[in-house]
Amino acid sequence: MSKIAVIIVSWNCRESLSRCLKSLKEYGPPGLEIIVVDNASADGTGQEIPLRFPDIHFLPQEKNLGFAAANNIGASDTKADYLFFLNPDTFIKPRAIEILQDFMEKTPKCALAAPTLLDDKGNILHSIFKFPSLWNYWTEHSIFLPLRERLKKLFLRKDSPFTPDFTPCEIDWATGAAFLVRRNALEGESVFDERYFMYSEDADLCKRLAERGWKRYLLPDAQVVHSHRQSSIQARASTIFHLFHSMTIYYVKYKGPAGNFFLRLSIFTDMLLRIIILKIIPRKSASEENRERLQGYKSVLSTLSPFRRDRGSGDV
Repeated sequence: MSKIAVIIVSWNCRESLSRCLKSLKEYGPPGLEIIVVDNASADGTGQEIPLRFPDIHFLPQEKNLGFAAANNIGASDTKADYLFFLNPDTFIKPRAIEILQDFMEKTPKCALAAPTLLDDKGNILHSIFKFPSLWNYWTEHSIFLPLRERLKKLFLRKDSPFTPDFTPCEIDWATGAAFLVRRNALEGESVFDERYFMYSEDADLCKRLAERGWKRYLLPDAQVVHSHRQSSIQARASTIFHLFHSMTIYYVKYKGPAGNFFLRLSIFTDMLLRIIILKIIPRKSASEENRERLQGYKSVLSTLSPFRRDRGSGDV
């Protein structure tokens, strides 16, 4: 039995998934266990992938269960000591998995190790974050994000993950596009909280591990290329809604009703600003992409309003 199982959740991304699986075959360790949970893709994934990669364990679902639930299905299908969660729109660099595993085995208090994520041009992607807060909302997710990106070019970020010698560093949480999890750190629980359909389930996992005293690390020498959000752009309005809705679930869970109210107030203000900008700049609202953005912002604005009576539940 392999000590590591790779778990991939796919949804209408056949070509990206194929590239990902090829990289695992070429650069992964020998005898690697690979599990693909397909969320009812309609692009031929269920017919083509099992034929092209007959040695993987392919688990087709009858409907789109979301990221968290589908990953849990994959995790329950293996007895491996380590679970490597990987997005289908990624491909691994040589020895990435071995570097992560070696570090985990030498660092018994590490429950989660994340590789460095690169874009298709080899640029480093921002993939690690501080635990969610209102400040982080405005700097990491809001309409002011482009301003932050410009400032990053002028000032060194205090939370920069990379030391001059590229040594591993301890982190709060890493994006679920790629990371390795120690199974026994889960203490028999599901890996992800299935109240999250997509987004924030990775932050939630890392928060749970932190509360139990487990450490999480970024390993700069382990590298994975991520063609960012290839699946999510297929349903942009829905993606926007789930991104912000997932934040409210996290806030109810860890910050209580008051924290959730102020988060929703921040989201409400942010969505208003985004809608106003799209409305006053005609060319911005004309494209199909921005029409979908506008639909998503309006959905968030109406559903996640802080003035709704159900705001404390975190469920919509």
